[in-house]
Amino acid sequence: MIKRMFHRALIILLLLMCAEQAMPQRVALVLSGGGAKGLSHIGVLKALEEYNIPIDYIVGTSMGAIVGGLYASGYSPDTIAMIMSSDKFQRWSSGAVQDKYAYYFKQQDPDASWITIKFNYDDVTRKITPKVPITLIPPYEMDFDVLELYASASAAADYDFNNLFVPFRCVAADIDSNKIIVLEDGQLGTAIRASMTFPFYFQPIEIDGKFLFDGGMYNNFPSDIAREEFYPDVIIGSKAAGNYESASGDDMVLQLQNMLMAPADFSLDSSSGILLEHKLDDRAIFDFSRADELIDAGYQTV
Repeated sequence: MIKRMFHRALIILLLLMCAEQAMPQRVALVLSGGGAKGLSHIGVLKALEEYNIPIDYIVGTSMGAIVGGLYASGYSPDTIAMIMSSDKFQRWSSGAVQDKYAYYFKQQDPDASWITIKFNYDDVTRKITPKVPITLIPPYEMDFDVLELYASASAAADYDFNNLFVPFRCVAADIDSNKIIVLEDGQLGTAIRASMTFPFYFQPIEIDGKFLFDGGMYNNFPSDIAREEFYPDVIIGSKAAGNYESASGDDMVLQLQNMLMAPADFSLDSSSGILLEHKLDDRAIFDFSRADELIDAGYQTV
């Protein structure tokens, strides 16, 4: 009797060991920020699909959140590439509004000024205070597009990012508390819009009473968030950014990036992580021209 029980226990143990070995490894894809260079993430997604490497989870910041959020919503890499190469997307970085929408927004008369500062006069205190604009780029059309791109998937997932086509997280920066905020539910488009809000360039997004900015300010490669949120067996990291590129005297955006962005840790444990470093040319953060070249660079890395 004891011998039979021992054999039965041994068989069960062997079956459990075989089942564990047969279980597919859970893979998390981490997409860094990097502005226009983040288009290389699209090429990575395309190559991973061709190699039949399933992605179980996605975590992204800034541009990585835009691309990762689209994929998590069910868009194919080819469709994402088409979106990012469109004239509509190009207008995100300039704030230009299509003529058919221009009627709905107040238009300023053109002049030679680069920035306009208004002043408020308080009749009680008799003080004059400057009213400095909080954004350089009007976000109107971008906000409409973000809503259009992500709203359906967000509603279908019941506003829970675990229920998306691929479970998803993105990160944003709370500058009041100097903390990174992990966004896991709510309006997907709003979360991604917060994660991509480059300081002074785009208007900040308010979520739960906090004004949030670009997640790359505090964590431009959220591999730690992927581990904490999803406990994957393997992390594939797509690196589309570096730390502190030299800024020319007339590149205000890159100067701001170097002042505001904390250095990112791009290291991954070689036993459970793969870092994809793309060969990307030098270009401005918001230079989305020649998108096909950037997408192909990501594809070739894989």
